[in-house]
Formats: sequence, C-alpha cells, structure tokens
Amino acid sequence: MQLGPIYYVSLVVIAFVGAYMFREYQGVKRLSEGPKETGMSIMAERIREGSKVFTKSIFKVIVPVAIGIAILLSLFVETAGGLAFLAGLICTSISVIVGMSVGTYTNVRATATALANIDEDENVATTRTVNTTLKGSKICGLIVHSTSVLGLIIVAMLSGIDATASGHGILSTAAVIPIATRLTAYSLGWSVVAMFCRVPGGIYTKAADIGADLIGKVFMHFDEDDPRNPASIADQVGDNVNDIDGNQADLGESFTATPVTAIVTAINAYGLIGNPEMLTITVAFPIIMSVAGLISSLIGLIYASNVKISKSPKSQLNMSMFIAAGGAIVASFIASLLLFSNQPTLPTEFKLGWASPFVSTVCGIVAGVLIGFIAQHFTDLESKWCILATEKAKQGSALYASFAQAAGWISCFPEIAVVAILSWLAWLIGGPYGQAVMALGMLCFVAQPISADAFGPISDNAGGIAEGCHLPPKVRVITDKNDGTGNSTAAVGKGFAIGSAAAVVLSQTSTLMKAGGELVLDLLNGNVMLGLLLGAGLMGTFCGLLAKYTLDAADDMAAECRKQFKDQDVVDGKKEPDYKACIKIATENAIRKMITPVALAVGATIFLGLTFGMKTLGGFLSGLIPVGLVGAIYFSNAGGLADNGKKRFEAALVKGYEPGTELYNMAHDAAVVGDTMGDWMKDVVAVCIDIFMKIVGTLGIMLAPIFAHYYFFQFLGI
Repeated sequence: MQLGPIYYVSLVVIAFVGAYMFREYQGVKRLSEGPKETGMSIMAERIREGSKVFTKSIFKVIVPVAIGIAILLSLFVETAGGLAFLAGLICTSISVIVGMSVGTYTNVRATATALANIDEDENVATTRTVNTTLKGSKICGLIVHSTSVLGLIIVAMLSGIDATASGHGILSTAAVIPIATRLTAYSLGWSVVAMFCRVPGGIYTKAADIGADLIGKVFMHFDEDDPRNPASIADQVGDNVNDIDGNQADLGESFTATPVTAIVTAINAYGLIGNPEMLTITVAFPIIMSVAGLISSLIGLIYASNVKISKSPKSQLNMSMFIAAGGAIVASFIASLLLFSNQPTLPTEFKLGWASPFVSTVCGIVAGVLIGFIAQHFTDLESKWCILATEKAKQGSALYASFAQAAGWISCFPEIAVVAILSWLAWLIGGPYGQAVMALGMLCFVAQPISADAFGPISDNAGGIAEGCHLPPKVRVITDKNDGTGNSTAAVGKGFAIGSAAAVVLSQTSTLMKAGGELVLDLLNGNVMLGLLLGAGLMGTFCGLLAKYTLDAADDMAAECRKQFKDQDVVDGKKEPDYKACIKIATENAIRKMITPVALAVGATIFLGLTFGMKTLGGFLSGLIPVGLVGAIYFSNAGGLADNGKKRFEAALVKGYEPGTELYNMAHDAAVVGDTMGDWMKDVVAVCIDIFMKIVGTLGIMLAPIFAHYYFFQFLGI
C-alpha cells in the first residue's frame, strides 16, 4: 500500500474546507453591524483593537523563543526537527489569528441579528442569532482542524515514513529516528503556542473578569457589562484572547498530539521490527481518521448553522456533535475494514483482528461524548447541581463557593472512570496502538467541540455589546440565552481537552518507555518513585502559581477600577472611563507572569531526562497524570458550576430573587464572589494542566533516545 494517494486526497479535502471557510468568512463580514446611531460598531472596534494589541504582544515573545528552540533542535537533535517545530508553530499561529479575527467580527453581528429580530417569536429570534453566531464560530473549529492535518501531512510527505533512517544532529548517534523526531517536533510547536496563548490569555481574561465583577457588580452594583465599568472592554477582549484563541490552541494542540502519538507508536512498534506493510497501514489509519473527522464535523456544523426554528440552542449544538461523532464512527469502520482485513498477519495484541483499530477508536469517541455529558450534568444552567448551588448562595458566598468545590470533587470519579475503563479496553484489544487511536477517537472530530466552545465567548461579547450600547432588554435576553448555552458547551470542550489529554499522555508514557529502550516502569524502583513524586508535587506548584499570578493581576485591575470610580462623572456616566488603562494592565500582567509556568514544563523535562534518565522521566510523567487529571476535572467543573449558578440569578431563573430586588442583590453578590473563585479555576488552571502534561510527554518522546544514552547519573552507575 502507498501513502501517496491518501496524502493527495487529504489535501483536496483540506482545500475544499479552506474554500468553504473563506466563503463563510466573507459572508460574516457582509452581515450588518447594526444601526450606526447605536454605536455598536464603535464598541466592536474597541474589542477588536484590544484583541490585536494582546496578540501582537504575545507573538513578540513567541517568535524569539521559537527561533531559539528551532535552532537547538536542528543542531542537537535532528537537522530538520527545527523546521518541523516551526511548521507546527506557524499552523497554530494561523489558527489563533484567524479565530480572533472571526470572533471579533461575529460578535457585533450576532447582536445586530438579535436586535433585528426582537419583534419575532423568541424561538425564531434566538435561532437566527444562534445561526449567525455559528456562522463565525464554526470557522474557529474548522481552521484549527484543517491546518493541523495540513501541517502533519506536509511533514510526513517530506520526511517519508522510514523507521530505519538515521538522524543528522550532533547527538544523532543516540538512535534518533528522523520521522518520529520531526512529527513530535511538529506537535511540540503546537504545544508551545498553546501554552503561550493559554497562560497569558487566562491571566488576562480573568484579571479583567474578576476585577470587573468585584468592583463593578459587588461594590457598585452595576450590571455585567455596564459601559461605566473601566474593565468592561478588557473583559470583552479577554473573551477573545482566552476563550477563543486560547481554546483553539489548546484543543488544536490536543488534537495534533493524537495522530502524531499514534504514528510514532506505530513506528516504534512495527517499523523497528521490519514490518513495512503493517507500518504503512498503521500510519495511514490516523491520517484517514483525522480527515474523516474534519468532513463529519463540517457536515454537523453546516446542519447546526442552518436550522430554521429551534427551541434550544443546546439541542442544535448537541445534534452537530452527534452528526460529527456518527460520521467518525462510520469512517473508522470503513478504514479498519479496508486497511486491516486483508493483512495475512496482524500483531498479536490485535485481539479482535482487523476490527481492533475500529473498536479502539469507538472507545475514544464514546469516552469524549460521555465526558462531555458528565461535564454538562454538573455545570449546565438547568442541572440539579446548578439549582442546588443557587440555594446555597442565598446563605452567603462561603456556602456557595464551598458547594461548587464539593460538586467539582464529586465529578472527578465518573469522568476519570470513563477515561480509565475505555482506555484500558482499547489497550486490551489493540495494545499500545489501540490506546493511541483511542485518544485519536476522542478528538478526531475536534472542529465541532472547538466551534461549540467559540460559540460561548462570541455570545458573551454579543451580550456585552447590547448592554454597552443600551439596546432594548430583549436583545440581552436572547444573547444571554445563547451565552448560557455557551457556558455548557465550554464545559464540554474542556471535558474533551482534559479527557483526551489523559488518554494521549497515557499513550505517550507507553511510547516513551519503548523509545527509551524497552524500559519497564517498576514502582519499587527508586528512580521511578523519585520521578513519580516530583511529578505529583510539581503539578500542584504549577496550579498554585497560575492561581497566584491571576489573582495578583486581578488585584491590579480592581485597584485601577477603584481609582477611576473616584471620579463621580465616570460613576454617573457623564464621562467615558479609561478603558485603555485596564487593557494595558491586563496585557502587561499576562506577558510578565507567563514565563515561569512555561519554563517549568520544558525545564523540568529536560533537567530530569539529562540528570536521572528515562526511568525517572517516565515516573515524572506518571506522577503528572493522576494529579493533573483530577485537578483539571475538579477545577473545570467547580468553576463552571460557580459561573452558571451566578447566571441563574442574572437570567431571573430563581423565584423570589429577581434582578432589582434586595434579596437578589444579597444572593447575587454571594454568587459573584463565588464565581471569582471559579473564574481562575476553570479558565486558567484547568485549561493549562493538560498542555503541561502534553508538553512533557511530547518533549520526552522526542528526546527519549538522547535521555537514554546521555544522562548524568549514568556515569555514576546509578
């Protein structure tokens, strides 16, 4: 079998999707930004410009760091490794820049759609607004998916799948396999940009959000996006730089790691034992599934964005997920049948024969969907947990925040059980390769969850523009309904990212040990236990640092808001606040505070590998997984519940506590205080944990042959 035809068909599909995205992007820009006299376009331009300022600041840091990493990879590891790393970085950068642009153009058009339809039936008006929002958000998902696959195919085509080739770096004598190194370097490029987008993006948006909430809502009792609040524009900008750009980079990095891990697993499992035919088809399968997932996501998103009348935005988005997942299952069956059924000899670990890759992939798809629904169960606006949380808020912020944390802890076991059981099942029927394609199954239709996630911040921006421009209250009702749905879809997206990260890193650990020389992780071995405990401890420190940096930045933002509110003209709305001062504070804090968390992930991996060798590094990764997985689920669901509990009050869903009443102010203040805890939990810490784990796993696999041959304690006989 030849990979050439698969590559060419994939490129044709990507070109078609690219043409579709361009058409849809132009369609978004042709939509109305609303009546000129409302000032909607002016406010949207402020959000757009603030987002551009942040993005430019981030890339001023990313570019020199990336060039340095690329040079080191090319000199010491593998000659073309640096170029592959830059390819990943460029693909990620294109994705986040396009996503930011689309988000900042779509938000005001969603507001304009709601305004133009306020006299229509509420379901009709909501559906039309959903369709406008999805018109932009689906581009955010499709651009990530298509650029990831495009870069993967280019690196694979130019490198060739040859497991016996020799590397040409200074340390190439350490059994470096060029194609494996280049693919992991490509994945690392995505991971680095994801970390650089997620950490500062999260600090930026939560500094603005917490500062705006504490001073604007609690101290001044302003509404969510009152234009008198100096941090309101920075808050809106944060929705784009973190909830769109950061999420795109995060889920895109998770997705990119899955086919790369599957291919590298195949190279180590089948390429090195002289089975070229098996190597070819096991490389072809993840590429086919990645492209098939892109097609099924496109179909699901086209359906969702063209519904005529829907009673629930959530039902539209869920249906698009079912279509995307269903298409991926069908494609997996066909690909497994065609690729593996005619092989006279399959690996002994393929317990179900040709169907092993298919069933393993389905395990991943089922795991992704189940994790999404579990996250919804604990965080959705209408869930019993959210209703119970609002009851606690009536008794004060301490009970409200504590209840959200309790629910977050309770949610850990069901999500972890899903990942553990289905990952074990995939390993049982397909070995390490089955475990790798299980992770691929979770994200092979990644365009859909990214699109559904981007739906939330665009809707949030739309509501902010409606309030900032003093539009009729019904406009905000429509946008808030979509925003509430967006919070649930965001929880689903985080569930996909967290669950897939666990599956990927489990697979990476197995591949890491094989790449390091067929090592076994024995927990009774002191080197392994050292790494395990260090990994568990460092994960806790990583989370704590992110929380501290976010709260420090929020404190600076709150101080600026207090200072501006000393001007009575600002409080009375007679004078426009200094929005740029808040944007500057958020940007400078985000850039300054992102260095340490990024350095921890890369530095710890290299230090442990070069000092203690592969067994300690394998233990380190094994320590990161359980602590990171529990932490990510807890932080994500506890934070999501705290946020949606607050929104139940704001949406007038709590009887007797309607907005404007004294009881509302008391309970809502408690929920806002609880939400400030939830903000840094779900939008900073939870979303950075999985990137931390995958950077360690990807970097470890890439450098495993070097760590296996050159480490300090080797010379001491330890």
